[in-house]
Amino acid sequence: MRKIRFMIEEFFRSFQKSLFKNILLMLMFSISLVMAVIMCSYYVGLGERYESITQKVDGREWYALDLITESGQEVTNQFTTVRRCRDMVDYYETLKSLEEAPIMSINTHQSVVLKEEDVKKLFDGKDFLPFADGEYSYAEIAFGDGTVCLARDMKGAQLDLDAYRYFGLRTQEGEGFTEENMTIQRDGEPIPLLLGSGYKGIIEVGTIINVNFWTSAFQCKVVGILERGSKLPPDGQMNQMDFVELVSLDDRIVFPHGVKVLEDPERMEDMERYAENDFIALQNGYAQTDGKHIRELVEKYGQIANEYGYPPVQLVGTSIGLDLLRRESASTVRVLLVLTVVLMCFSFYGLFVTFYDKIQSNSKNYGIYLMNGCSLGMILIPCLLEVAVILAPAIIIGRYIFTSEQISGQYFRAGPIMQAAYIMIGVAFLVGAGALIYLMRGVDTEHLIRQKD
Repeated sequence: MRKIRFMIEEFFRSFQKSLFKNILLMLMFSISLVMAVIMCSYYVGLGERYESITQKVDGREWYALDLITESGQEVTNQFTTVRRCRDMVDYYETLKSLEEAPIMSINTHQSVVLKEEDVKKLFDGKDFLPFADGEYSYAEIAFGDGTVCLARDMKGAQLDLDAYRYFGLRTQEGEGFTEENMTIQRDGEPIPLLLGSGYKGIIEVGTIINVNFWTSAFQCKVVGILERGSKLPPDGQMNQMDFVELVSLDDRIVFPHGVKVLEDPERMEDMERYAENDFIALQNGYAQTDGKHIRELVEKYGQIANEYGYPPVQLVGTSIGLDLLRRESASTVRVLLVLTVVLMCFSFYGLFVTFYDKIQSNSKNYGIYLMNGCSLGMILIPCLLEVAVILAPAIIIGRYIFTSEQISGQYFRAGPIMQAAYIMIGVAFLVGAGALIYLMRGVDTEHLIRQKD
């Protein structure tokens, strides 16, 4: 008991004597730990991705895309001019053109709003409720002609040309989505619609229909009727096609992602519709990659985003480092890496110097302790305890940061991240212990006593 009391008293005496230095070291190691974990996650990954988010299909990994930002309106609030809307369209087209990570977009459950009077006219007395997304009509829906009228939600889906081709959709009448019919010269020209096989005999190919989609009005033309039994995977489960029940398109209207308008309209409101459609395409998008060059792809997304002045697209399920630093350029991340290494080295140097000075300034006391039968271990243990206390805030702060909902969200597991943090702190402790043992090795008791304070 006396030995334990001695070591505790020695610990408090030593800690209080270097209180300011110890607090500074706590801060330095806390910052170093957080930055080291983030940088390791950015460059090498820590295995913290949920595998269910990025499963392999045909030897490639599928990553869901996300362009929702902290403010929630950071993208759409920039649709203030025709030029900025065109920037969004070009941004989408540039991302789509990346050969190393082709993008396809799909939204299996998305209502298409038609005028109530048009629904009754198109169905001509036939029962349309099996095709309706709900039983009721809704008022105050605009269709671009300055009128507000009763409207009805019809079952719909949305996909781009690449998804149409990937899932092997075919038409029994007319044509499917093509580069030609999804490219219009100017705003106002009809854009293509596809109908499920249940519409056969009800709506003819070539019919012009006014629709409200994502609160924007479009004039559309039915270009084809899909084969019976055409299906798509449910929303958010595109990478699990072999494990889920596919959704039938027989009773749905299929609206296209990625419609190209070649000439800019004069009014911003007219161009805004296409910019919003492309923005939503990215929200509903999936990037395919081999998974070996994710960091390079994230950096590429950041470069493209800076070029067009929009936030970078997030690959959902990437490592926490890639997610947190996706807005930064590659050169900025390298600067952060250098600063992290310098800070870590300086922290270890500060720890070594602090305890070197501590041992030198207490050398006479240590000599007296040793001459009175105190073992070297009883001197080392308070020092090691002091090192542990210095490192403890780094664990507490790291755990708070990496397990918080704002950082980890629903796509990160805190376990692997914290394991990396524990390993780094363990290494720091071992380095500190090694330095102490090195400084205290071969202590000459008589020499310590003769030294001046």
